[in-house]
Amino acid sequence: MINLYKLLITTVLFVILQASSFAQITAIGADYSKPTSFLRGKPDMIHVFFSPLTGNLEARHHTNENADFTWEKLDVDAQTFLSVHVENGVSVSSFASLSDGGYRVTADSAGTGVSIDTFAVWVIIDTFHLEGEIQYSSTCEWLDLEAAVRPVANAPYRIYQFENTSGRLYDTIIYNRLTTDWTTSADIYDGLPDIDDSWKRWNKTTISEPAPLVDATYTVVVKDVFGKTVTASTPQIPAIAVYPVFTVETSDENGNWASTLTYAAENNSALYRVRFKHNDSRHATKYTWKGYGNVNMEQTRGVLIWSQTTTDLNETVSPVVPHRTGNLDGYPTGKYGFQLIVENTLTGCIDSSLLSYINVSNSNFPYKAIPNAFTPNGDGQNDIFRFIKNENIISMRTINIRILDRGGKMVYSYSGDYDKWQGWNGKVNNNGAKCTSGVYYYIVSGTGWDDYSYDGKEYRSFLHLFTD
Repeated sequence: MINLYKLLITTVLFVILQASSFAQITAIGADYSKPTSFLRGKPDMIHVFFSPLTGNLEARHHTNENADFTWEKLDVDAQTFLSVHVENGVSVSSFASLSDGGYRVTADSAGTGVSIDTFAVWVIIDTFHLEGEIQYSSTCEWLDLEAAVRPVANAPYRIYQFENTSGRLYDTIIYNRLTTDWTTSADIYDGLPDIDDSWKRWNKTTISEPAPLVDATYTVVVKDVFGKTVTASTPQIPAIAVYPVFTVETSDENGNWASTLTYAAENNSALYRVRFKHNDSRHATKYTWKGYGNVNMEQTRGVLIWSQTTTDLNETVSPVVPHRTGNLDGYPTGKYGFQLIVENTLTGCIDSSLLSYINVSNSNFPYKAIPNAFTPNGDGQNDIFRFIKNENIISMRTINIRILDRGGKMVYSYSGDYDKWQGWNGKVNNNGAKCTSGVYYYIVSGTGWDDYSYDGKEYRSFLHLFTD
């Protein structure tokens, strides 16, 4: 809790309700003036005083000669004006320290009782202020701030207009609406993008998801419809919250890693190699990664299949995924979830990322990935017959390849893991005599990571070999 001096701002509103065409009333030191329309009659003026606590008015009649001035205050219930102040034989009549209420001023010709001017004014004391302090409460999950505003925002003021012709009072309401704006001495989200800052609009507010991540001082400015502002600040409030931030990287066929935002896409190909980084997380001392299998997307996290914990902010986590064929360094076909949990072991603060998903497509054997020609002449260009990288063999675990010459003799074969196949170099079984230029016949099949077998649905076509 912050002990601040009491901030008391008093606003005094003077509303001119009626006046003859020659009457003149002056609101001394008014900070704000604005015409307004009531239920009856022409627009009147509102004069606002931010200080002192009560109003100070001066009245004079149109000739500027001495007159007798009678000030009356309206009794709303009785709809009658009662005399509260009289000044005789003066050219200007002053009435200070006016309290709440409606007033009528009559100027009579000095000593004659003949009325010269009559006009009315309403005085409202606006006690808008901050009540002495900003209260705050800070936890791992949120920071609560409250600037106690009195009176409550949107306080209504009922103002009456006395209509001489009918002898009736008509009323209207002015709402003193308050607006609030908070500022901070630092970027409390520590550079993180897309964080909601709607908390700045309320005098009682909660900062959460995340709570502040940087030590900061908080300043509130409250403003009413007349432009009066009050300000108060907290001391520096320590930030204790932790916040998980992760990045995902995937590997191409050459083992090159790069960040990706498409790990949840449908065209991820098994074996889908992925690794995670948490080095942008805030305030944590321990990082736990959890991976889930058998995931029903966005409905259940499935079964925990791998987990890894580290205290190294800069460590890269590469999951080892269990499979019936043995532990894998990537994901086979299926839907998976992963989550980062961060903790500060000194403060006990814990936070976790939302569950994110990886989708590895079912197996597919697109014919476009198989080239129809190659030139094993040693020039470094198209020397190897292998699948085209940009036309992925989607989610294939094993492949079987047989290549035959025009006479039906097999010159090359491979059967094994897809990602271990190095391709055919144009020699018999890759280490024998060079094959001559011509047309060759190939048969390709295999098994996907979803255990779908293509052995009964081999792909067969022709291949052109050029040595010149």
